[in-house]
Amino acid sequence: MKRREFITLLGGGGGVAAGGAAQQKRIPRLCFLTFDPGTLRTRSPRFDGFFQGLQDLGYVNARNIEISYLSADNNGDRFPALIDECSSLKPDVIAVTTTPAARLLKKATRDIPIVMAALGDPLGTGLVDSLSRPSENITGMSLMVPEMAVKRLELLRELVPGISRVLVLSFSCRPNCSDTGESDGRGSPWSWPHSSSQEIRAGDDIQAAYEAGSRARTEGVLRYRREHVHCPSRSAD
Repeated sequence: MKRREFITLLGGGGGVAAGGAAQQKRIPRLCFLTFDPGTLRTRSPRFDGFFQGLQDLGYVNARNIEISYLSADNNGDRFPALIDECSSLKPDVIAVTTTPAARLLKKATRDIPIVMAALGDPLGTGLVDSLSRPSENITGMSLMVPEMAVKRLELLRELVPGISRVLVLSFSCRPNCSDTGESDGRGSPWSWPHSSSQEIRAGDDIQAAYEAGSRARTEGVLRYRREHVHCPSRSAD
């Protein structure tokens, strides 16, 4: 999102009048909606740029902006209730850090601007119609679109000329979530020649993945993070 557009979104709170009193400027409100409570406690480095951007624009929480942090506590079933809570706060902007919540938000409101904070593939999951011109009220950042995954492979091949075997560490967006098995063919790592994929759902899986890669005489490793569209909550696993 462009700097001027973000300022306009946050500054659009307008003023309210109480009886015959003069208009008083309302502090804009931002809802920050996330899946993992650790994101809020430790302020994940993944979102440093987002909050640094707010600071660079002059926004300080509780001074000239109100930021409401809402977490699903690792339970995706809580998202509908959190979205209702967020809507009741009448935010000027909603920042969301996970694709399932963003999809629910898209259905819940067409008026409140929704900012994707480093989600997966917004095009493949139907959040936007175009990366260059996002539709409706959704904008933001995406770090893991399939085209970027292919670009990483190209860079690896430039760094290691003649590489022929690549191990793909496939990280799910949620630890206990199985793959949907769906692929749109736009650069899935499983379609790369001479590549093998190892599913990573827990820390112990990493060691096993490297051992499998060693047996296969892997010459390079790529990390691939998937966002699932249909994924049961942890409580259902």
